[in-house]
Amino acid sequence: MKVNFTPPEELILTPDFYSSIVRHASELITVLNCEGIYQYISDSIATELGYTPEDLLGTYVFDLIHPDDVPSLEQELYNLTAGDTKQVNLPPVRFKAKNDSWRWLSCVATNMLDNPHVQGIVTNSRDITTQMEASRQRKESQAYYKALFFNNPDLVFTMSTSGEVQACNDAVVKLSGYTREEFPKSHFAEFVLPDNREETFKAFSTALTGQPCNFETCIRHRDGSKRYLSAALVPVVLEGRVLAIQCIAKDSTNEKEANLLVNAQAKKLHKILEGMSEGFFALDKEWRYSFGNTVFANFLNRDLEDLMDLCIWEEYPMLEGTLFKQKCHEVAETKKAVQFKEQFCELSAFLQFTISPFEGGILIAFSDITAQVIAQEELRKLSLVASKTTNGVIITNGQLEIEWVNEAFCNVTGYSMEEVVGKRPSDILTSADTDPREILWVREQLAKGIPMRKELRSYKKNGNLIWADVTISPISNEQGQIVKHIYIHTDITERKLDQEQLLKTTEHLYHQNQDLQQFNYIVSHNLRAPVANLVGLSSVLQKLDHNSNRFAKGLQNLETSARRLDDVISDLNKILAVRSSDLQAAHEIVLLSEVATEVAQSLQHLLTQANGRIVLDLKEDDLLWANRAFVYSILHNLISNAIKYKSSHRDLLIEVNSVRKDNSLQLRVTDNGSGMDLDLVRPHLFQLYKRFHTGPDGKGIGLYLVKMQMNAIGGKIEVESRPEAGTTFTLQFELPAYGPQGLHN
Repeated sequence: MKVNFTPPEELILTPDFYSSIVRHASELITVLNCEGIYQYISDSIATELGYTPEDLLGTYVFDLIHPDDVPSLEQELYNLTAGDTKQVNLPPVRFKAKNDSWRWLSCVATNMLDNPHVQGIVTNSRDITTQMEASRQRKESQAYYKALFFNNPDLVFTMSTSGEVQACNDAVVKLSGYTREEFPKSHFAEFVLPDNREETFKAFSTALTGQPCNFETCIRHRDGSKRYLSAALVPVVLEGRVLAIQCIAKDSTNEKEANLLVNAQAKKLHKILEGMSEGFFALDKEWRYSFGNTVFANFLNRDLEDLMDLCIWEEYPMLEGTLFKQKCHEVAETKKAVQFKEQFCELSAFLQFTISPFEGGILIAFSDITAQVIAQEELRKLSLVASKTTNGVIITNGQLEIEWVNEAFCNVTGYSMEEVVGKRPSDILTSADTDPREILWVREQLAKGIPMRKELRSYKKNGNLIWADVTISPISNEQGQIVKHIYIHTDITERKLDQEQLLKTTEHLYHQNQDLQQFNYIVSHNLRAPVANLVGLSSVLQKLDHNSNRFAKGLQNLETSARRLDDVISDLNKILAVRSSDLQAAHEIVLLSEVATEVAQSLQHLLTQANGRIVLDLKEDDLLWANRAFVYSILHNLISNAIKYKSSHRDLLIEVNSVRKDNSLQLRVTDNGSGMDLDLVRPHLFQLYKRFHTGPDGKGIGLYLVKMQMNAIGGKIEVESRPEAGTTFTLQFELPAYGPQGLHN
């Protein structure tokens, strides 16, 4: 449609013209004086706020402004009137409408106080309540979204239609172990375990069609552990098109693992019940079978499924009047478990029962002890024979628990029958000193069902040691199962002590033989050479002129040979003194720290000359039961050797310290001297007249005497040494070296 518009020939701009435009404009125009009083209000206020201009003229503007908005508006108007700016956009404010509702206004204020025609502040306002409400709703929606998304205790994340993770909340970060920065462009399949991917992809495909779906899955934590999830996929749809997929998931790891544990325990319990050698079944409150294992069904020669829900008393009327039925009713009434035995002639069986209450009825476990009863009768007869023998006899069950011992065993060990029944022989006949390998070997033989015989260390009730010749024979039932063990325990302590004494005598003779060999060496070499020299020189001297040089030289050689002969005889005396000493009578309590201090003081002048020092690290309770002179001699020889064979490359340091180890005392003498090559010298280290260093004079008897003296007081000596790395002698005094009183401390 065409509209004809003919402009006026001349537009006359009169005050009425401007007034008409202002009054009918869509914006609300007002004029405030410098005190904030309305001087002018356009007619549009009626449309916007329901007032007439006359309603508000002369009104204070801040009376109509929401109290929360007054401070900011006052500040803005102050800045407008006090500064150089002539126009400002005021922040949105709430203005009270005539109907007492609050309307949001957007205002522009212009300072025209200096304009003689206006002399006020002009405001141009428009109602933006709808926009502010929409903005508020958007903020609320965002707050709700944030609460539902970011603050949700469950896992929430958004995926693109291709499966890439776009956003996630803190719960996802916490559960997965990955940071939020590591998720962008990551495909959700990267976190799903292979066994769960097919089901997860199927659910994702369903969500892409616009249909929400629920599923179970399992993801991989950053540390490699599993996390089970119960998840829901919700498609984000706009105008019929899926824009993204949101996933809301709950961590079901604990529930899943608990279920898996329950299922595993249920299977395990089922296996246990099926693996029991006892029959096992349950009766409900109506005396119907509710559960049973295979042993139970096989005993009755029935199919297990056929028995379920049948009443036991109707199915087996022969149980009427039995102790079994009486006890079943007793447990059902008292809710207390009972154990008893009963013979069933109809079944030709003797059964042992354990009946226990449970919430749904009673549980009954039974075992066929017919063979056991027969065996016990046989055992009773056997006991009559065994009780008369002089050897100790032990009878155990298949679990090696003592069932019976004879009087001879009690007489030898000091135990009564009541003290040993139910215990294992190893519990009462061994001690902490018993070699666990011996016990293990015996148990291995018994487990194999092999008869065995062995001499074992046993202990009486009072702790005294006895040696026993032990013969163990397994007794098997018709099925080949071991049900008994018969121990014959013969006391051979006296014979064993005789054998030990014989071994000691043999060892003593062996050492005596070694000494004789050494003496033979001394006589044949060390004595023979100087004696031969003496004889030869004596013959020669008789023929020489007493005033000749040759006579004087021969006489000097004669003296040298005599001195060598005297040295050899002196060495023999030292060795014979060690071998012939009454060692037991010479023993006493020896304080190691005291003896070591005396030795160090006696050698201090040599230490000073060698520019060396000695460090003693010994405890006050380092005590030995030994020959004090021997301990002194041992330390003196070792320390003087360390001084004699010091290194020329460093100052000498000798350390003497002790270490408690198990039931022995170790004494270490360590130096940083020239050392030895043990690969070369070890075979000859403690032999007589063997020397391993060139340089300082030595006769090669010191270490031989140390070895002999250590043997005499029941000790051992070991050596560690390397050339130019020093030497360590370790003296080990075993428990017997502390004497019959034990270690004195």
